[in-house]
Amino acid sequence: MKTTIKDISVSLLAMAAALVVALPLGVWADEQEEGTRKLNVHAYPATGPNRFCDKPLFLLPDPFPPTTGFTFLGEYDPAPGASDAIRLDASNCVPGTILATTTNPAFQGFFGFPDADSRLKNIPLRDVPVLAGLDGAYARLPAQGTLPANPLPPVRSKPDYPLTLGDWMGVEGRMKLECAADGSAKVNVKLRSLIPNGVYTLFGIWKTRSPFDGSMTFMPVAFGGFPNVLVADEKGKAKFSRELDYCPLDPTPDGSVLMFVDLAYHADSNPHGGFPFTPLGTSTFIDRNGEVFQSTRPAGIATFVQAAFPVTVEVLP
Repeated sequence: MKTTIKDISVSLLAMAAALVVALPLGVWADEQEEGTRKLNVHAYPATGPNRFCDKPLFLLPDPFPPTTGFTFLGEYDPAPGASDAIRLDASNCVPGTILATTTNPAFQGFFGFPDADSRLKNIPLRDVPVLAGLDGAYARLPAQGTLPANPLPPVRSKPDYPLTLGDWMGVEGRMKLECAADGSAKVNVKLRSLIPNGVYTLFGIWKTRSPFDGSMTFMPVAFGGFPNVLVADEKGKAKFSRELDYCPLDPTPDGSVLMFVDLAYHADSNPHGGFPFTPLGTSTFIDRNGEVFQSTRPAGIATFVQAAFPVTVEVLP
């Protein structure tokens, strides 16, 4: 009996059908489509949690005031003896504004955090003190070209031009989140136009219960677990991928909700572990005149939110 191409094709189809029947139900199709949910959102430039200059980015859920947000950045004040940066508002929220350190009294008061020493305010972001000695003290470094090369005292890397709001708001990014039927998830983040060679972390901003009094509050949690750090290349590009054991689109059993994810820039190139900044503990600083002092390092002194990705919140127009 002569075997034809048609006979072979029929046999192969029959084998394939038998294989499908023999495999456990659900191994094929839907593996993965049924019960799978996806989120694909772009980054929104920010100057603090849920804020760009003086405008909120997202509509927050109860019990928070719906447009709660805080700006951690200021405009550098070149006036001699200036003790703080100029607050960002509609008048100076323009591309040419040079960014500098400051703290936000409303944010400090909201959480009861102590303020930083005034000597750490109104410092251009490129000049923020960094860990510079064996004793753990922070100091402001000179730029390259003003001292001989290492291994003598460290210097700032290039580029070292002043950072403006135009540089800051140019950030672009995309976050793709896929939740599987079993409750796990995968997340991929791609970013560009970051600060070249900048050190960043991603933090989920949760609506959750305070460990102190049980009230609902904001809580930043390392997104994807540790390490939650990414470093931009010399062109300002970076990627971040993680597998999660929960779906960020769903509340947790205790009712906690992931509202949005913040991209935090660390001007001192020093991630701070489980919290984006260190608002309570004090660190040692060496001023340019050699004076040594102690200070906290709250938001706006070394850590700044540059962008945010909405997860379960509504984007405001």
